[in-house]
Amino acid sequence: MSLWQELEGLQKKKAEFEGQFNSFGEKAKTMEERMKVIQEGLGLQEERVRKLEVQLKDKHEAMSKLESRIAGLEKILKKPVKEPAKEEPVKELPKEIPETKTETITLTR
Repeated sequence: MSLWQELEGLQKKKAEFEGQFNSFGEKAKTMEERMKVIQEGLGLQEERVRKLEVQLKDKHEAMSKLESRIAGLEKILKKPVKEPAKEEPVKELPKEIPETKTETITLTR
């Protein structure tokens, strides 16, 4: 092979390698852009998950309060019913009898 043929073959390989290099650069750039989009989406999902965790915690606390309240009410319902103290009937005061004058007559003989 002559030097010119070798030089031509090397130039072809150089052009081929440069094309592959540029292709890899474009692929890398595309992949970096996709990665940014995915990271942004992941960030949004993480934020949603945090919000849902807070909502879930709030609901759990509300449920606990309601369960406690229900348990307290059930406890009140299970207590035996105390009969109200029997009230003694109010004694009516005798009506005052109006004073009448009574005269006593004494008989003497």
